[in-house]
Amino acid sequence: MYAALHGVAGVPTTGVVLVPPLLHELPRSRRFIAEVASELAAMGLPTLRFDFHGTGDSSGTGDDIDFASMHHDIDLAATALREKTGIRRLVLVGWRGAALVLRGWLERGGSADLVVLWDPIVDGGSWLQELMQGDVGERAVRPPPRRGIPRLTDPADGQLMGFPAPPRLRADLAQTHLDVGTRPGDVPVWAIVRAGVADLPRGIAKVLQLPENAPSFNVGAAMDATFFLTPPVRNLVGELGQAVFEEASA
Repeated sequence: MYAALHGVAGVPTTGVVLVPPLLHELPRSRRFIAEVASELAAMGLPTLRFDFHGTGDSSGTGDDIDFASMHHDIDLAATALREKTGIRRLVLVGWRGAALVLRGWLERGGSADLVVLWDPIVDGGSWLQELMQGDVGERAVRPPPRRGIPRLTDPADGQLMGFPAPPRLRADLAQTHLDVGTRPGDVPVWAIVRAGVADLPRGIAKVLQLPENAPSFNVGAAMDATFFLTPPVRNLVGELGQAVFEEASA
């Protein structure tokens, strides 16, 4: 499994694992997540980012992916961070669809001191339908037509937004809602969301607000679009890091 550690000097007590978004949202946000990791490390929080098995730079194929494999990968990433840095407190930051994966991970006894959901997907079934609709639109225009080369537009190839989405993964998404069967135990959960979001799951202990001009993950943007860490979002990452330190000392 591919992973990169943004280390710090000294002996840290708290570290962060960044749990990536799913499907096309991972490559679009790779640079962004790397910049977030660097910002947190500069504050003294060693931060590990990784790619799920069968995605990004990790080995395996997209046909191997489901929530169970992702739970295993989160365990591997958390163990690696603890072994490499000696931290005593673990924070997980999950982007978008990773919130759905983390729900099951917590239910299965995943061990962390804090979970932060960044712009989380709350209803996996609705998101799956949104992805399928977006996929239709993307297939109609990408790749650009070239004379003599047929455009691949048949959804029977099993892909969504240009990335493998096997039946097990689709079933996991369709069946997952953050407010159904969620039992996070004693792990506090924070959320980073845009102003006016009303469908947050119950039990969120702290809410941080995304700037109005924060880049959007949604399928309204082309699947090959990329975004970067803007100054307002960099300030938000600083606010998050400070809140993590304050929570640790409370």
